[in-house]
Amino acid sequence: MIASLSFGALASAQDPVELIFATDPTYPPFEYNDNATLVGFDIDLMAAIGKAAGFSVKFESVPFSGIIPALKAGTYDGAIAAISATEERAKSIAFSKPYFKTGIVIVVPEADESIRQEDDLKGKHIAVEIGSVGATKATTIRDAKISTYDTPNSLLELAAGNVEAALGDASQVQYAIATGQVKGIKVLPNLLSTDFYVIGFSHGSTNVDLVNTGLQKVLDSGEYAKIYKRWFKDEPVKF
Repeated sequence: MIASLSFGALASAQDPVELIFATDPTYPPFEYNDNATLVGFDIDLMAAIGKAAGFSVKFESVPFSGIIPALKAGTYDGAIAAISATEERAKSIAFSKPYFKTGIVIVVPEADESIRQEDDLKGKHIAVEIGSVGATKATTIRDAKISTYDTPNSLLELAAGNVEAALGDASQVQYAIATGQVKGIKVLPNLLSTDFYVIGFSHGSTNVDLVNTGLQKVLDSGEYAKIYKRWFKDEPVKF
């Protein structure tokens, strides 16, 4: 069983404690495999947090839909996978302080002019990522037909003309378009929500305080800004 450790219980610098974090490596630029190497904003950030707080990090790949059940079962010390903080998720897991501000956007084919706002999604066929905030949002749209996919298949289904729109995270969608991963789609300008990414833990885990301590050090030192610029080529969003 993986131990949950307080900051004061860490081993010496010669023998750093290793904590295991679940992630879903299908969500660039936050976490993905590049030639069998796990990379991404979340990966770099979690490594920096561990270094600042005095522990080493090991990642294990888990489908996003399985991360919260795994945390509830105590399988991992934590999880970092672009997890949006929601009231519903807070019932199942504990959160770190927020580390990233984003939101849900509507994505449509480039040539489409019929969908300009949320009301225009009524009765439309919408693609979403399994277990995402966008998937939850889609259930509130009247008469919508909802199809769920693994990332980034929701955007690929849209580009292929198999659905009429998609709901996704603004940062991930914009990255997919900018890097040419998905072509022929566009993002509508207004956010449907303002969301904050957090690191997840089982309820009662003392690793929350440990990680928050490391995260604050990374923020204060300027290391967070360096990591953000590395992946998003811009200054960090204020939150």
